[in-house]
Amino acid sequence: MDQTENPRIRPIRDLLNENFFVPRYQRGYRWGKQEITELLDDILQYYLLTQDRDNKVSKFYCLQPIVVKRREWKNNNDGETVNGWELIDGQQRLTTILILLHYLEDVRQLIGLDTNVYSISFETRENCNQFFKDKVFKSKVDESNVDFYHISMAYKHIETWFKEHNNKLEVLNTLLKSDYNVSIIWYEVAQKHALDNSQAVTEEDNTIDLFTRLNEGKIPLTDAELIKALLLQADLYPQSELKFISQRLFEIASEWDEMEASLQDERMWLFINEIDYNPSSRIELIFKLLADKWNGTTGNKLVEYDIKNGKPKHFEYLVFDKYLAHYRRDYKTDIDPNNETLAPVNKVWKEIKDLYSILLEWFENHSLFHYIGYLLAIDPSYRDKLIKEAFNPSFNKSDFITYLKKEIANSIRIRKQKENSEDLKELRELEYREDDNEIRKILLLFNVETLVHHRKENARFPFHLFKKEKITSIEHIHPQNPESINVDEERCMIWLTSHIRTLEVLQLTKDEFKERITVLINDMKELIDNYNKDVFTVLHYNTLELYTEIVDFKESELHTLYNLALVDKDTNSRLNNSFFDIKRRIIKENEHDRYIPICTERAFSKYYSESSREMIFWSDSDRKSYFQAIENVYNSFISQLHS
Repeated sequence: MDQTENPRIRPIRDLLNENFFVPRYQRGYRWGKQEITELLDDILQYYLLTQDRDNKVSKFYCLQPIVVKRREWKNNNDGETVNGWELIDGQQRLTTILILLHYLEDVRQLIGLDTNVYSISFETRENCNQFFKDKVFKSKVDESNVDFYHISMAYKHIETWFKEHNNKLEVLNTLLKSDYNVSIIWYEVAQKHALDNSQAVTEEDNTIDLFTRLNEGKIPLTDAELIKALLLQADLYPQSELKFISQRLFEIASEWDEMEASLQDERMWLFINEIDYNPSSRIELIFKLLADKWNGTTGNKLVEYDIKNGKPKHFEYLVFDKYLAHYRRDYKTDIDPNNETLAPVNKVWKEIKDLYSILLEWFENHSLFHYIGYLLAIDPSYRDKLIKEAFNPSFNKSDFITYLKKEIANSIRIRKQKENSEDLKELRELEYREDDNEIRKILLLFNVETLVHHRKENARFPFHLFKKEKITSIEHIHPQNPESINVDEERCMIWLTSHIRTLEVLQLTKDEFKERITVLINDMKELIDNYNKDVFTVLHYNTLELYTEIVDFKESELHTLYNLALVDKDTNSRLNNSFFDIKRRIIKENEHDRYIPICTERAFSKYYSESSREMIFWSDSDRKSYFQAIENVYNSFISQLHS
């Protein structure tokens, strides 16, 4: 599949000797009065801005990008071979500019400014070249075909606009002069060399497919691509400096690619981003984070917008364009105002690298990674606030970590469920369902802080898996008796078979429950032979009731942090309100290869317990030891608020 490459800025004046070919798979020229008027209004507005040097105006007014591929074709008039460009996307814009240049022909001749214009050939119109050569549209509306009709009407719309504005020279100069001009973003598609006719057909099919996807919006033009084209534009600089400048721009391009490659690492990307934010160019994140800062840096807004309507399309690109233009204007030399050095580009690029360096340090530093990762996992809106603090010159790394711990402490303080209440709940008072959000935050912090202090320095909490695998389910270590259960037969057969094995062990050790256990085992075996959903529901309830009675589990602790752990949604489903030892086996086997949080693994292996000889039950001493470990972590952060 062809891919676009080498995005760069090309002024319209650079296209005047080019030849363009519009293939048959594209629709014909269709721009009407609205599109043409908007284009001319924008060009004139840009010209007026360039006359006021206090305005932060870019070196060029940039049209929407065009996509081209090198091509040879036969001239419809004389059959001669023409070398030029197949217009895959953007022919409406280039055709309109061509008509405009024909309208301004008298002014071009008057001032001797680039009298040549580029050519456009429509594959579906045999006499297209002659049509443009004879300029029939200047004297009448040609109705011989629909394309010529719309081109003729476009000329009339241009003519009407200039009668109202009378700015021929200004528009022409803006189109074609060497500075402050009209330009386009130029995308050149890689050319494959056809070896035979069948490959040539494939080449054309690929081009059609690319055109279709572009026009369906499946390959949107990203702000990052547009910014890269602006940043690496070489033709702004004096020829005498081109060797040095080209080398420096090559270095920036290489550093850009290194950043992009680093951000493609899922571990780093999902450490700082949500799962649903996945731009095609991940370096776009840097510009997204810098755009708001830049937009207010120069004393007033570079890009004004109505907050109610939101930011305009390509906001980051628009801000970057004007921000770079702001520095280019300030860095002009006294000798020749047209000679701009790379200082503005280097300055802006340094700001980009500085922000990237901050994100990279966050990812690579063990403590920063865990504390920042935690805050971003519980609330992605922390990111902008943390970046602002990271740039705080009064903060060293130790101060920043202290700041992060206090932010975490504030995030886990447990307020009672009253509006504006400052009353705090005790940790032991948190209840499943009533306080799920608080429970998730505390269990996540429990796991994160455990890995901060893990003996292995490279042990890190995988925030990318936390987000991808949705490790947000609250699991009861000792099973609850739920209000409703899944009675799918296959699922229930697995539950019955595994619980018969555990009950047979209990039958040998729990004499006071032996008779009731025997009845349950027999009922389970009969149900396996003759499955009935209603019978299973009753049997499921009775089994868990007996199990809770054997364990002597306090009802008041069932839905508290004494008995809750964090797992992913899939593992939560497979644990299926099973006995402790069955859950332990499922987690240990982990047949679907999910990430099991370290503290969940430790709970089911009784790591926190004084004695782990009894592995069938989640006993009272197990629960107390586990809760104490959670409470120690919780208190270590809350104490930060009093220091």
